[in-house]
Amino acid sequence: MSDGRLYIFAGPIVSLLIAIVFLLIWLHDRERRCGLYFASAFCAYALAALIQITGFPREAGPNAVVSAIVYTFAVLTLVEGVLVRFGRAGSGRLLLVMACAIVALVFYFFYFDRDLVARIYVQNFGYGIMFVVAALQIFAIERRRPMDRLLFWAFLLFGLHFFIRTGLTMRMSGDLFEIDRMRENGADPSDLAALFRATPFWQVLNFSLLISGLLLALALLGSIAADAIDEIRREGRTDALTGLATRRDFMERAQDILADPGARPVTLIAFDMDRFKKINDDFGHSSGDRMLAVVGGLILHETSPRDAAARLGGEEFVVLLARTNRVGASRVADRLRAELDFARLSVLPPHATVTASFGVAERHEGESLDRLMSRADGLVEMAKRAGRGGLATDAPVGEQEPEEQEPEEQEPEDREPPDAPPDSDAQDDLADAPEAQSLPRQSERRVR
Repeated sequence: MSDGRLYIFAGPIVSLLIAIVFLLIWLHDRERRCGLYFASAFCAYALAALIQITGFPREAGPNAVVSAIVYTFAVLTLVEGVLVRFGRAGSGRLLLVMACAIVALVFYFFYFDRDLVARIYVQNFGYGIMFVVAALQIFAIERRRPMDRLLFWAFLLFGLHFFIRTGLTMRMSGDLFEIDRMRENGADPSDLAALFRATPFWQVLNFSLLISGLLLALALLGSIAADAIDEIRREGRTDALTGLATRRDFMERAQDILADPGARPVTLIAFDMDRFKKINDDFGHSSGDRMLAVVGGLILHETSPRDAAARLGGEEFVVLLARTNRVGASRVADRLRAELDFARLSVLPPHATVTASFGVAERHEGESLDRLMSRADGLVEMAKRAGRGGLATDAPVGEQEPEEQEPEEQEPEDREPPDAPPDSDAQDDLADAPEAQSLPRQSERRVR
């Protein structure tokens, strides 16, 4: 093995091992499709390298074309896998055109204008351009996490190395220019293969691909690990059944809202599903779970990104509305009550009854989140005692309704559904709304 054949097997072997790792990742989590792409890419690279190393197919033309096809497939699949990881599957059409052009040119420069040097430049510069284009596509994606930036630089540097390495080593590999002439003069193919493997171009090519490919694989593995960690964190902050925040995430988000002067006024809606245990007993826990999932969807439809909503546990829910006063929040709660009664038909039999008791508490100046939640819970209990399915709000004596405040940027919203058009008469309606009346320091129940 004095010609370096043992050494050049290291690249394919390492690539196959990396491909197995990515395949195991995909088999463990089929939703992580990028793992299958990466496994295919590294396996294809190992196969292409073995085709060149072993000289099979034996004929120079088929060997050059087949290895070029497999190499190009490896690059294209690797790039597409990264785009899949970013949720951009199928966005590499330009890269597909470039891949086809590379294979076509390799075919041309063997069968129509035999030129080994041209084929080397076509493949190496072509692959370099594909990686640079992929890096630019990664950079254009809005996500800017540290791992996303790492992938950008990994692809950019890996692509640039094709230009630098090829340009430097070709200057030192004058024998490459003679191989085609020697082949035409009937030189022994094994001698030509040995001459090619002895050139600086081939030696540096295998070493650089071994090292840079390994580093690129580590970056890809790191990206998958980072995605898995993010998913674990996200699952810990989101209720899997309803899609709402967990208590911990809600408390953090709510504290941010209360600390933001631009979010005032802030109102909390708390509600419990009435006699929810009876729903589970009569129709089964699966029906109860589907009903909770429906409630989560209704809440998400009624809230915006500046709000916070959570399932606190069981059948208890809270919604913290920014820039919304008691009147607007009461209207949101009324819509939830109406939508809840309608949505039950998609989950439960027609004779089933589903109600929820709501409490709406507008935050007082300087009031803590715990105190605000305690007041809202008290209002929920008051609504339950009044007959369930109701809504209780508080209205301190002499309180001026926030919708009359100045300046305009602090004017609270009279909440309409997120997709509803603005109501030009909203401000006129507030004066007549029963919730807006000043009442004694006790809670009222608003009946539809």
